[in-house]
Amino acid sequence: MSALPIPPSSDPLADLIDKVDGLAVLPHVVFRILDLTDSLDSPTHEMEKVITVDPGFSSKVLVMANSAYYGLPRRVTSIKEALLFLGFKSVRSMAMTVGVFDLFVGKTDKESLRRRQWWRRSVDAAVCARWLAKREKTLVGDDCYTCALLHLIGKTLIDRYGGHDYNRIVELEERGVPDRLGEQRLYGFDHIEVAVAAAKKWGFPEILAAGLNYGQPTEADADYLLQRACTALASAIAYQIVGKGQAELPEWALAAFGLTLDHTHELLEGATMAVAAAQLQV
Repeated sequence: MSALPIPPSSDPLADLIDKVDGLAVLPHVVFRILDLTDSLDSPTHEMEKVITVDPGFSSKVLVMANSAYYGLPRRVTSIKEALLFLGFKSVRSMAMTVGVFDLFVGKTDKESLRRRQWWRRSVDAAVCARWLAKREKTLVGDDCYTCALLHLIGKTLIDRYGGHDYNRIVELEERGVPDRLGEQRLYGFDHIEVAVAAAKKWGFPEILAAGLNYGQPTEADADYLLQRACTALASAIAYQIVGKGQAELPEWALAAFGLTLDHTHELLEGATMAVAAAQLQV
């Protein structure tokens, strides 16, 4: 098999980030929800005003509040009631999920199928990350959820703006070539580098940009080690949950939490149960 070509640009990553510079990661309503939920003083009526301007998101909030998971004695018919039942944290997580989804929609059936698979893994990883944060009690669950939800965003940005058919990377993966290696050969960068660069370009908080950098760190770039380790473990666990094969949990990430490979079964079992419970809420 012939080697994949390296793009001729001296800085292909910067070229790609320039292409996505004007892309709004999340719609305005999601930005406002995230902003409000960051403040402990945000009144419910402010959140209600933000949500009700978006009919699609409003309907999702009401559907979630009325789901069988909550088992409420009567139907919730207003956003105000839904907020009281769900709480700001649940709405924040839903806003992130809904807002990011559009980035995983393709222009063709083949693209959409590929991106839906990434999306399913991202959502499952987000649930796993929040479960890990709660289990270890060393990280903020919402931050971990957001990092894991976005950890494959580099793939869809490459798929949209990389200039080559990403299916070539998928084919190499099926032959046992790691995705990041294939991306480096074809594009000159990998999806983790793209995610981190995009997060910085979009002005994400430092902890989120660091959490997206979930490859094995060197001594020189080990800032926010636990955040990175949480994303790495969640990604590996979600990879198995979506049926992509046996998860190989990164040992460096386990070590960051004081764990070993002996804890693999326990982590997989607990995270899988958390994902199953989360799916009941949809």
